[in-house]
Amino acid sequence: MKLRIAIFALAAASAAALSANAAPVSGNTTAQANIVSPNQVTATRALQFGSIAKPTTGSNTVTVASAASSAATPTLSGGGNAFIPTSGQAAAATFRITGTAGQTYTVTNNTLAFPTAGANLTGIGSESPVAASGTLNTLPGSGQDDLFIGGHFDISPTTAVNTYNGTLSVTVDFN
Repeated sequence: MKLRIAIFALAAASAAALSANAAPVSGNTTAQANIVSPNQVTATRALQFGSIAKPTTGSNTVTVASAASSAATPTLSGGGNAFIPTSGQAAAATFRITGTAGQTYTVTNNTLAFPTAGANLTGIGSESPVAASGTLNTLPGSGQDDLFIGGHFDISPTTAVNTYNGTLSVTVDFN
């Protein structure tokens, strides 16, 4: 009888051990999802040169600097006698760029064109962009910044009196 009880006890202990090992086990870990702002470039202000009186002699380069000012006066350089009849009518273009805080980017294309100007406007080009945050190529903590972009062109006594419409294009590659 003692042997039967011992065998029964041993069998019961083995069954308990087997059922403990066969029971399901589980564990946990954390999960993380990082949602970021979509990369965007949005024009918020057009490039404005204002009114420029063409020179009667020589030629001039008309330049609007890449700056935040909402009212500026273009600078005139060269040997012509062009002048600005009304100051404060110019402004650099503004592009709002949006991404993730601290994200780096590169301005890969920055062009100004006046397709219908023909030979009337020459030496057309855009100025280098300036970031409102003061740090070009890295978004600040807010994840958005403004890029200010000016432009330039040359005029001469043969430049036709006209209103010239063009396009300023910018391409930003986000890293």
